[in-house]
Amino acid sequence: MNNSSNSKRLKVLFFAPILKYPPKGGPELSVINAIKVLNLISELHIVTTVPEDCLGSDVALTFLKEHSADILFAPKSISVGPAPILERAARFIKREIFPSLHLSLESRFIENYAIKKGIDTFWIDRVLEHSFTVFTKIRRAFPLATIVGDTEAVYSRFILRELPLVNSPWRWLKIYYRGKQKQIQERELVRKADFVTAVSMVDILYFRSIAHDPAKIMRFSNTIDLSDFKNKLKPTTILKQPCVLLLGTFGHQHSPMDRAAKWLADDIMPVVWERVPNLHLYIIGLNAHKTQSSRNCENITVVGDPCSMVPFLQQGTATLVPLRFESGTRFKIVESGAASVACVSTTLGAEGLDVTDNKNILIADNSEDFAKAIINVVTNPDLSESLGKKLHDLVSKNYSLDCQIKEGNSIVKLIQDRK
Repeated sequence: MNNSSNSKRLKVLFFAPILKYPPKGGPELSVINAIKVLNLISELHIVTTVPEDCLGSDVALTFLKEHSADILFAPKSISVGPAPILERAARFIKREIFPSLHLSLESRFIENYAIKKGIDTFWIDRVLEHSFTVFTKIRRAFPLATIVGDTEAVYSRFILRELPLVNSPWRWLKIYYRGKQKQIQERELVRKADFVTAVSMVDILYFRSIAHDPAKIMRFSNTIDLSDFKNKLKPTTILKQPCVLLLGTFGHQHSPMDRAAKWLADDIMPVVWERVPNLHLYIIGLNAHKTQSSRNCENITVVGDPCSMVPFLQQGTATLVPLRFESGTRFKIVESGAASVACVSTTLGAEGLDVTDNKNILIADNSEDFAKAIINVVTNPDLSESLGKKLHDLVSKNYSLDCQIKEGNSIVKLIQDRK
């Protein structure tokens, strides 16, 4: 555990509703990076609702103990992640219909621990996605404490951007209602939190536009630990060459990544294969096998729940980000840059990142242009190498863990100055 002798280090209670190590997708990666950063700049106490046996590996607990002053497992009033339909229905009723009535056991656990340890700074991760009730209860219990609401996206945009792709009137209304509810929560968050973190200037501008005090909106970027890519890892799977990679978190047919996989496999890749018939597509990520396994064929391989994305990235010709609705910033692009691999993305897929079309990435927004970009990058080794190198340079400069440490230090200093 982190047992720093510096008594002036700020005590921070970090609430993590999702947690897995090694991380298998962008959400888990952002949490692990936040823990790495906060452990370096504060006395970090982690409270998570993820059970110990669901952390993902035998080394997970060791990692967490080495990167915190303490790690505690709180009870869950609402679980997150894949679940049977009845449990999902129960979650919806608790979360959306009777949010003030359901028992937030985790918030009581947090309150008791904070009082015991004399902690008055709370860093609430995924505050809009999974932790808003916890945030409001902690705010009520500790009106004088400092609370940081950590966002990974403008979550209302994440939800509402799906509407143009929805055919079912019932689903459209459900999404519209949830998106509008999140807009209300976003306004309440910027009013009640002492600081709100955002991952990009795009998100910062949104939150500042609805905040009475824009200065409380601070940048805490999605970054990558470049040391994870320093050494060539021995792959457990040798990829067919040439190959392009679709990396992400999958799980249900309406998710951004599952919709992206459908668009890519059904509309884009058939055009590519006419020109490059030996090009292989790998669909890789958390739960990919659950929703994409039917796509396994001569030209497509689906890999679910990989131990690490790094060995796949180190073998890829290019990564693909054919997203049509999302919000936040894409770890897929940052990881691609860390591995010096060329990337093709939609404009929305690259939102919030300081990338430049035809310099360090290729941008395309329709099936024909996306196919042309893939063909261009896989048939032109010089272009592929140049794009990968320049994307790596950008990531090293703007999206390394060192950048996030500087951002975290700025937030911690402001908190300490107020105490």
